Amino acid sequence: MPTRDQLLRAAADKESLAAAFQRYARALPEAFEGIPSGPVECEPYWRGPAAQRYLTQVLRLRRELDDLEDACLATAENLRRRARRLREDAARAPGPR
Repeated sequence: MPTRDQLLRAAADKESLAAAFQRYARALPEAFEGIPSGPVECEPYWRGPAAQRYLTQVLRLRRELDDLEDACLATAENLRRRARRLREDAARAPGPR
């Protein structure tokens, strides 16, 4: 059985990891900042079928980044929930407080 200190260290590690997931997830939308993502914006660079392929790819990548952001935020919440449980377990663990 893990000791109180081990449980608290594991909880702190999970909180730290959750903070990193959340920080990186919040930065993901900036990945497309300044990149043309509409028909009018890409006209100077792409024309004809190439423009449509480009726009299709940009939209797909944006959706995937949105999914990644959601997954990172969900993972951060799961890590925080697990950290709370570990702290609860630590409070019930025998030993010095």
